[in-house]
Parts: sequence; C-alpha cells; structure tokens
Amino acid sequence: MVINTDMREAKQCPADNVCYLSSLSKSSFRSHKGRLSHIVVIEVNKGNLNITWPYLLLSIRNASFISLDLELSGLGRQKGWLANSLQERYDVIRQSAQTRSVLSVGITTFQLVSRKETDAKKKLKYKCQVFNILTLCTVPFIVEADGFQFLSKHKFDFNRWISLGIPYDYDTEKGSTMKTLWHEVLCAAVPITLHNGLIDLTFIYQHFYSVLPETFSEFVVSVSDWFLLPEGIPGLFDSKYIAEYITRFKASFLEYVFRKCQRENATEQTRHRLYVSIEFDFTPTETDLKNTIDIVDCKLPNDFDAGTSVESCHISDEQKNSLCKRYSNYGFCRTEDCSYVHDVDILLNLEEQKQARVRGRRKRRYDYESKLSESGSIDDRKDKVLVLANREGTAMKDQISVNILKQSETKKTSVNQAQPTGLLQSVTGCHRAGVDSFMTGFAVVFMQRMNLLRVGNFDPKCGNRMALPGKMTPLVFHKSGYTKAADDHVAKWIEIERERNRRVQLRI
Repeated sequence: MVINTDMREAKQCPADNVCYLSSLSKSSFRSHKGRLSHIVVIEVNKGNLNITWPYLLLSIRNASFISLDLELSGLGRQKGWLANSLQERYDVIRQSAQTRSVLSVGITTFQLVSRKETDAKKKLKYKCQVFNILTLCTVPFIVEADGFQFLSKHKFDFNRWISLGIPYDYDTEKGSTMKTLWHEVLCAAVPITLHNGLIDLTFIYQHFYSVLPETFSEFVVSVSDWFLLPEGIPGLFDSKYIAEYITRFKASFLEYVFRKCQRENATEQTRHRLYVSIEFDFTPTETDLKNTIDIVDCKLPNDFDAGTSVESCHISDEQKNSLCKRYSNYGFCRTEDCSYVHDVDILLNLEEQKQARVRGRRKRRYDYESKLSESGSIDDRKDKVLVLANREGTAMKDQISVNILKQSETKKTSVNQAQPTGLLQSVTGCHRAGVDSFMTGFAVVFMQRMNLLRVGNFDPKCGNRMALPGKMTPLVFHKSGYTKAADDHVAKWIEIERERNRRVQLRI
C-alpha cells in the first residue's frame, strides 16, 4: 500500500497542511465499521516541543496502555545474534546500544473508551494518539551505510532529523528530555506493548535510563521491575510473541501481523462478531498542534471485501510467482532493486486461498462420510475414503512443491511496477517509528480482544514474554532469587516506584 498521491502533494508545506486538515471532519479521525483507513501522527521535535510536550504527558497519564517503537542508526555486526548462549547475544546487542543511537521514538497511547456486548454488536472502542519523536544523540555514535540506505529507501528525511531532532546525552543524568519522558512512561504504571522488543529495551535502557548491566541476567532482573504492575500483573506484551505462540499466525513480522489483524477486524465487524473501533483525538486540529499533524494512509485494498467469502479471493499464477519469497517469510529483503513484489496483501490473499481449499476438502470429506453413514455402509467404505483423501492431499502437496521449485528456478523478470511495495509510507518520511508503534498496539488489542471484552485487561499468561529467534521457548522477564538488580537501577527505582504507587492510588 502506498500513500495517496494527492495527500502527499497537499502537505508539502505547513500552510497546505493546515488547509488539508481543516477540510477533514471528525469522522475522518475514526475507523468506520471496523475499517481502519488512516493513522493520525503528531510529530514532536525541538521546534514544537513547548506546545506538544503537555499534550504528550497528558496522553501518557490517561492511557490504558502504551505502545513503543524505535528507529535506530544501526545494529552493528550480525555475528552472534543467534548464538546459543543468551549472554553472548546480549553482549552483541549491548555493544550495539553503546555505539549506535536512537533516531526517533514512536509512542502511541491507547485509552479504552467502552466495551460493548449486545446481541447485535460486540465492540471494543479505543481513543488513541500517535507521537513520533525525533531524537538527536549528542554523544558521538556509529552510523552504518546499510542502515542509512534502508532509511533513505523508506523516505526518512535526514535533513529534518538533523535540524529538528531533540538533543539528548545518555551520559548526562539530569536535564534530558528523553529520560524525563521514559520516567513518565514508567510512572504511568500501565502495560507496554512492543514488537520483538528485546533490542528496543536495551536501547531504551542505555539511552534513556542508565548504563546497561554487564550480564544478561542482571539486565532481565532490572527490567522486570519496569513490567511488574500493581497486584503482580504483567506489564509487557510483545506482538511477535502473541502472533507466534498464541494466535499461531503463519508469519510474525510486524507488517504481516498488523495487516492480518486489520483485515480480520473488518471481517469480524461485517459478521457481527467482536471487533475493535479506533478513534484518534480530534482536539489537536483545533489548537496550535494542527501544524504538527500528518495523516498516514493505511486503507485496505479496493478489491478487499470483508463480507465476501475467501473462496472468491483468487490469486493468479502471475501474482504467486511475482511475490518475493524472502519477504514472505521474514518481512524484508536484502536484495537491492529486487524484481519481486513485496506486497503483504498478495501474501495474505494467497494464504486465505490455501486455507479455503483445505476447508473445502474437509467439507467434501465430511459430506461424503455423512452420506455413507446414512446408507449404513460407512464402516465398509471408510478405508476407501481415507485412501482417496490421502491421494488428493498427496497430489496437492506435489503440485505445491512443483510451483515452489518453478518459482526458485525461474526469477520473475517483469513485475508490474504499479504494485505497491510496502504497507505504510509516511508523508514526510520521518514517521516510521510512530506508525510502527500504532501497528504494534492495534495488533495486540485485536489478538487479545476476547480477554479485553471479558475482563478489560490483557491475558496475564501472555505477559512479560518475548519470542527469541532460534529458540523454542520464549524469554520470560521475572525476578530472581539468585541474581540482584543493577545498583544504579535499584537507586532509580525507589523514586519511580514511589511515584507509581502514588498515581495508582489517585486512580482508585
């Protein structure tokens, strides 16, 4: 999906941006019948910090939960990221956090407005606001050509970042805007959502909190305090973990998880089942904040019909063969100028088409056995049914294998360049972190919607767990009787915990 061209052109300058926003109504700031079409982003930078800061703090303090994402200058060497030893992995990540910087921070606040369950409608309604904070590290740091090429490819505006980034120095204990912001997030005492968030947590710890501990176990014990909410409720929910271990999605990269949840949410509303309604705060458009707002297009494709059965969703052989296999599996492709298509909607359509075929085979098998049962001869013919089913399944598997071999042997030489090559693109190119934080939070809400409807909270069994690449079991954040927290964390946490408890008492 690409952003609407007219919208991009209409927002070249602040004056045009204000005109565009004034033409929008409140209805443009909320989803319609479960369909999410736009993401409203407020950019926070050193030029507008004086007017955005109070609104940012108010949004954090009123939030039911907060979603986070970071944009980084690089990740360092790749060797060691998949080491068997978690300490070895941590050493590599720690070194990266100490030598690289945070380019932008995405914060999305979600406030639960209502839980509605009637015979005609089941709905969760959230009011949210997306903030994209440009940050400029004043301590010398390493930049990587690959990382900057990736950002440039996704239209990151480096001139805007350099001129308007909020300066921060992680070596300075006080006077840092970003450290104050993270202090506010921790004091809010609400759940935090991340996507594959181990790297994000290490960078947050190093840049906005304190010096990273030397050992992984010490880091885990220290961070576990952040995510232990009152009454022992877990406070960290990772969308990648939930997608892999709970909902069992076919893939777990963020673009796929969000788009799948977005599509299924529209389908759930059409079928009068539980869905999520999103409303962005319209108030900023009526204040000086209107100059900081951008609208990001995330419409579902025109050919997507939530009320139509997936059996009618047909993917041509040309579309199948044009899809990049590496992108389909991992959500990214390292090949420069890849001639294959990177389109998550084609991937999801193909997945739904395969599932429809499986359901069709099961239904035919069930209908056939029912007829045999009615005739009283099912016992005599069950073996024949199983043989036929196995033959059909084997033939289908062979056909799929042949198609995969053809795709790997014959590279697509001509791909329709009009095909979208990404799910979300920002108007200014600086809003990836903000948009990604919203995508993460929305995905967690949708995947946890049944628990939210029943009790108003995320499922504690999914909390404080994080998927680890190459590991069968997730990482669990918890206190340890054998490892102590870092000394500087213990000193900081006394003040944070006191303020957190005070705010919790005020809510009661």
